Amino acid sequence: DHPHLHLVNGYGPAESMGFTTTHTLTGPAPAIPIGRPIAGKHAYVLDENLRMLPPGVPGELYVAGHGLAHGYIGQPALSAERFVADPHGAPGSRMYRTGDLARWSQDGALEYFGRADQQIKLRGFRIEPGEIESALLRHPTLAQVAVLIREDRPGDKRLVAYVVPTEGSRPDLPELRRHAVAALPEYMVPATIVPLDALPLTVNGKLDRRALPEPPQADTAGGREPRTPAEEVLCGLFAEVLGLTSVTIDDHFFQLGGHSLLATRLIGRIRSIWDTRVTIRDLFQYPTPVLLAEHIATNTGGDPMETLLPIRAATATDTEAPLFCVHAISGMSWSYAGLLRHIGGRRPLIGLQAKELTSPSDRPAGIEEMAAGYVAEIRSVQPHGPYHLLGWSFGGLVAHAIAARLEEQGEQVALLALLDSYPLPDGFRPPAITGREVLTALLGGRGAGIDVRCADTAPDAEELAAVLRAEDAILGALEPAQAAAVVAATAGNLEMRYRYVPRRRFGGDAVFFDAARTPAATGAEAWAPHVTGRIEEHEIDCEHWDMTTAEPLREIGKVLAEELRGVRH
Repeated sequence: DHPHLHLVNGYGPAESMGFTTTHTLTGPAPAIPIGRPIAGKHAYVLDENLRMLPPGVPGELYVAGHGLAHGYIGQPALSAERFVADPHGAPGSRMYRTGDLARWSQDGALEYFGRADQQIKLRGFRIEPGEIESALLRHPTLAQVAVLIREDRPGDKRLVAYVVPTEGSRPDLPELRRHAVAALPEYMVPATIVPLDALPLTVNGKLDRRALPEPPQADTAGGREPRTPAEEVLCGLFAEVLGLTSVTIDDHFFQLGGHSLLATRLIGRIRSIWDTRVTIRDLFQYPTPVLLAEHIATNTGGDPMETLLPIRAATATDTEAPLFCVHAISGMSWSYAGLLRHIGGRRPLIGLQAKELTSPSDRPAGIEEMAAGYVAEIRSVQPHGPYHLLGWSFGGLVAHAIAARLEEQGEQVALLALLDSYPLPDGFRPPAITGREVLTALLGGRGAGIDVRCADTAPDAEELAAVLRAEDAILGALEPAQAAAVVAATAGNLEMRYRYVPRRRFGGDAVFFDAARTPAATGAEAWAPHVTGRIEEHEIDCEHWDMTTAEPLREIGKVLAEELRGVRH
């Protein structure tokens, strides 16, 4: 309406004297950048170790260059805290720590996210409201968003998003929830989305948080009610298995807290009602009542033992590279399903399972050969890096070997996550592989007390399969032949594991998760000879065998979500 006006958005703390960055406005936008540094000024987006962050990754904003103050008069301690040595400038130069959060856009402009000290904490997670607001604002129907934690009832803390639609738009709350789930990790998805005509402001033009209305007790961002008998039954089964009062047809089983054990219970309940071949693989692919009802109507079932198991399959709209999860000693990758709710809805999650589960003749001669086969499988899905790899126990050894091979092929491995996985110590003497060894490998301590004829002899696949199907709920979901294949794969993997010494070094960094209740002689340092980069260690309060159960995966998922997004605090 005013073409003669030339509008510029400027940013600059008083400590840097005037504007440090500017952005010329060319039209309406949901979020206006603060722009690029002007001549003689510098701006850095850095992590906690003062390393520069790539575009798209939020961090703390530092400024330097002409006009920077030398400090605060009479406040040496505060000066030392805020004016720090500039590792990216000339020797002896300093930069100012603004305390603001920002990130570089792909076209080189700075996007402002608010103050670092406005971080909020919910259920042990540090959350940046500005990052959630920015993610929601990418939806074309939203003009403004404000996110905060509310505790309207004692002990009931909820993450609430207040949204203002663009002119002519009406908020579609289920669609906005799907958008949030796809864009954010589980712990950053608002529990409630509240539409407003406008955000309340103070007389100074700032958000008046105290004037934001209390959200309704019911979650107004819920999905649709059942429309058919099949959808009604599935909603009831979802709620029963998950321990919830109600579920809508659009609710995602794994986003609501489902994991592999609960998934097998749900599949069992479904099979008791319908004559269907539905498997856990189908639940991965059709995780809501509406999608699963449509799939059951076709009376088809996917093979849950296939080598590439799409726990969350890639879609045409995905913008993030997959996380590949390598099976443990059993050869199965179902247990990684609990990560889905923590790593964000746009991140495909693909399990790698032992090839001999479906093709016994494909058993590899050793871990190096196994890793080479999995590299080919991985590259059939994602031809080039950066790659993200994770492995628990035996799977960590394989994931390390895969990472080293990909690196040798000139590819980048951005994440290597090792879940309580150790190379064998020097002087290790392998035990005989007996029925007892296989039971212990699959059932942990429970396997030691089970009486089987082959306890001290070579494993009997049929005998052990029958025991395992009776003792373990997940293995109990398998057909007898499938359980026998798991026994055979476990015995073969034990034999490979007991003679494996990593031959290749991985040149990048690794993240190591230690099961604190199952102490080992060495921790992450066991990987030092085999990993050139830094090894970041995290203690998880669990035993080795519980590493992929719900609560440990919650803590692991929190770290992985930050690693995958490039944000570490």
